[in-house]
Amino acid sequence: MIARLLAVAGCALVLVPGDPYVPPPPSVLPPLRHVTLPSDVFQYPLSSWQPHCLGFGSQWRYCNGVALRSCATGVWLHTGVDIRATAGEPVMAAADGVIIGYLIDPQFRGGVLIRHRTSFGIVITQYWHVWLRSGFTIGSPVKRGQVFANIASMGSRTHFHFAVFRGGFDSHTWNGALPPAACAGYPSFPYKFVDPNAFLAAHVPAPPLPRGVRVLV
Repeated sequence: MIARLLAVAGCALVLVPGDPYVPPPPSVLPPLRHVTLPSDVFQYPLSSWQPHCLGFGSQWRYCNGVALRSCATGVWLHTGVDIRATAGEPVMAAADGVIIGYLIDPQFRGGVLIRHRTSFGIVITQYWHVWLRSGFTIGSPVKRGQVFANIASMGSRTHFHFAVFRGGFDSHTWNGALPPAACAGYPSFPYKFVDPNAFLAAHVPAPPLPRGVRVLV
C-alpha cells in the first residue's frame, strides 16, 4: 500500500512522489442547441415530395425531351423544382407570410408568390400550376402549413412547381417558372433564386430536443 503523505510548507501543497495528483473531473453539462425562430422555419408545400421532370437549373424541356423554348444563344434556366402532384391536391404555405402575387396563364394555370420575413432577410416562395382557394387573394396572410391553394389540372402534364427567391419583390421574381418569352434580357442565372430542395432541407422544423439538451437563447 502506497503511503499518502502530505507536507504543507507555507501555502504550497507538496505531493509525495509516486502518488500523482489526479484532478477532479470537470462538471459535465448537457450539449447546447441554438433556438430557431419561428419565422425561420419552413416546410414542404405538399404532403409528398417526389421529383417530376425539371429541377433547379434544368433546360426548358418536356418530360419526353422536346424543347419548350429554343434559342440560338441559350435561354434562362428553370428556377425551381417540379414535383409530382395530382389535380386538386392541397398546397400548403411553406412558412408564415403574406400573398403578394397571383397570375393566371392559360396554359400553365395559376401562380402565387408569398413573402416571408425571416431573421436572414426577405424570402419569397413561388407556387405554380395551382388555383387559389376561395377566401385567399393578394394581401391575405398565411401560416406555415395552411392550405391556400390546390393543384390545377394540366392533363398528363399535371405537376407542381416550387421556387425560392432571396430578396424583396422585383421585376425578375416571377422569372423561371414558365418558359421565357424572349431569348435575352435576363440577369445571370440563378440571380436571387436558390435551390429549393437545399433551402427546405436547411429550414425544416428541428426534431424534438433529446432529454437533457439545453437551449441557448
